Amino acid sequence: MIEDDYETLKGKIRLYFNSSVDRSLMYAEQMAKSTNYKHLAFANGAMTVLYQSKGNIKQSQKKYKAALYYLEKMPESHDKIQMKSYVYNYGAIAQFIRGNYSEAFENYQKSLKFSTQIGDIKQIIKIKANIALVHEAVGNYQLSIKNLKYLNDFVDQKEGFFTKEEMLNYKSNNSRGLGTAYEGYFMKNLSKRYLLDSAEYYYKRTVKYSQNFIENTVSAKLSLGNVYGWKNDFKNAEKMYYEVAFLAKQNNLLGILGTANYNLADIYYTTKNYDKALVFYKKSDSISMISGNTLDYLKSNYYQAKIYALLKQPYLAYQHSKIYLANYEKYETKISKEALEVNYKQGVNNLTAEMLSLEKEYKKDLFLNRVLTVLCVLLFLGISFLLIRNVRAKNKARKNMVVLIAKSKTKKVELSNKIEV
Repeated sequence: MIEDDYETLKGKIRLYFNSSVDRSLMYAEQMAKSTNYKHLAFANGAMTVLYQSKGNIKQSQKKYKAALYYLEKMPESHDKIQMKSYVYNYGAIAQFIRGNYSEAFENYQKSLKFSTQIGDIKQIIKIKANIALVHEAVGNYQLSIKNLKYLNDFVDQKEGFFTKEEMLNYKSNNSRGLGTAYEGYFMKNLSKRYLLDSAEYYYKRTVKYSQNFIENTVSAKLSLGNVYGWKNDFKNAEKMYYEVAFLAKQNNLLGILGTANYNLADIYYTTKNYDKALVFYKKSDSISMISGNTLDYLKSNYYQAKIYALLKQPYLAYQHSKIYLANYEKYETKISKEALEVNYKQGVNNLTAEMLSLEKEYKKDLFLNRVLTVLCVLLFLGISFLLIRNVRAKNKARKNMVVLIAKSKTKKVELSNKIEV
């Protein structure tokens, strides 16, 4: 594979990342036939995310190990630093999908370090947007919103720096991130209804910018259904979820399909159509078991237990409550731990950044102080040397004078002795 082919395939892998996982995977597998370590590192890094998106954790982990292996084989160069950023970013995305937010955050920070080292602006924007999603996932909604709005403004200011496709991709991803952050923020503050309007605005923007990105389109429509549900507009919410389920099935988006079925069940539960709710909760359960969506599986069993209790079927109510209780504590413990880890690492990074800033600010002053100190020491040594030399010269002169005086006296005595009386 020549370099032109690599760049073409890399562009196609990225282009279909959010629109067709299978198509993107096809191009990644094609690139993986290369014998070039750089090509192999990128291909396996991309496949780490693509297989994870399909719910194949083992294959995803295998590809990530391969990506790191080929990365180390690359000679030290600008390309290797750039590839380190790519591979760590892909590893972070896979960890994020698995719900391992602290590990995702750590890998994003590594990726950001390498991109900053070589001034890769486009990659820096992607990573910072991904970090904002981690903050949203662990409940740092205001921080996520602040970071994504800053990135939105930055991309708008640098519009000429990006291709049209890249601009659409950034706007699509950032709008989606802002929508989920506002929705999550609302769920923690149910009295602040205006947050729902902000979420709806950004989800609609996502759909607008996602004509070429089917996954973002489907995710945004799924979330719009949530907003309609929160506003008690169940008819539009139901319509949206059916559309999402159809699109997710057509495009093999298993995780979204499971959530769409759960959300449909939730609408029927809320409107007391319990038989229909049970059908969709069970569909959601089956898909969640495959995709690894612990949260949907947990909530589904909670509501199934409540429905069976209402239907006077205690044995089934007990069975589902048992499943819920067995998984709830484990899930909550994991989320709490992930949030603590992310916040700790963010705090450490903030302190490190502050220290680096202080170091840079005072480095010049420290240098000048050191120069002045050296000059003062040299001046002191010079003056001391001159004083010592001067003292020695005086002592020598004094000794010479004493000798001369002594000689003079001796001569006078000798002369006086020679005078005849």
